[in-house]
Amino acid sequence: MAADPFTDEGEGRQARGPRKRQAVLDAARRVFTEKGYNASVEEIAFEAEVSKQTIYNQFGSKEQLFLAMVDARVEEVLAPLAGADADADPREVLMQIGRAYHTKVIAPDNVKMLRAIIAAPGASNILRDLYSQGPSRFTRVFSAWLAALDAGGRLRIPDPVLAAEHFVSFTFGPLHLRRLFGVEAPLDEADVERRVGYCVETFLKAHAP
Repeated sequence: MAADPFTDEGEGRQARGPRKRQAVLDAARRVFTEKGYNASVEEIAFEAEVSKQTIYNQFGSKEQLFLAMVDARVEEVLAPLAGADADADPREVLMQIGRAYHTKVIAPDNVKMLRAIIAAPGASNILRDLYSQGPSRFTRVFSAWLAALDAGGRLRIPDPVLAAEHFVSFTFGPLHLRRLFGVEAPLDEADVERRVGYCVETFLKAHAP
């Protein structure tokens, strides 16, 4: 394994820390995608070009590293909500969420990783954690934003949790399932815009005030 490039002097600790963490998260995604959850910390350390101890110092365990990787991906999908104030256009925010969900959640590499984890022996516990940290957290944050739209009279959404689940299922449910079974080719950008746009317009009409 190459020497840990993050232990060299030169840059300050504040600059090295986030870079080191991101390098490990990126390497973990690649390794988990190829080998599933049975991948070892040693393999991830080799891919990231850091020591195994660096990973334990940063994350504590392989499980915590995996969940940190999931959390980082969810943050990317939720980014449009983080910047959405009370005056934000719901149509544009929903479009951004739809695009992010497509490129981050049901992207081919993510689906490949999910298949590998499902197939791994004894994966039930990590799958429960994956659901809690991923889809369940996304639904909580998304539904809270929808509830705020309802409270402000922007949309009529009496059940924000159900509406959040319906939006994701309507927009990507069948596509996600087909990709999970390996029978769906990636969509080009125009196809994504058409699919997301249709579902967003249907959602807005269904919940018009």
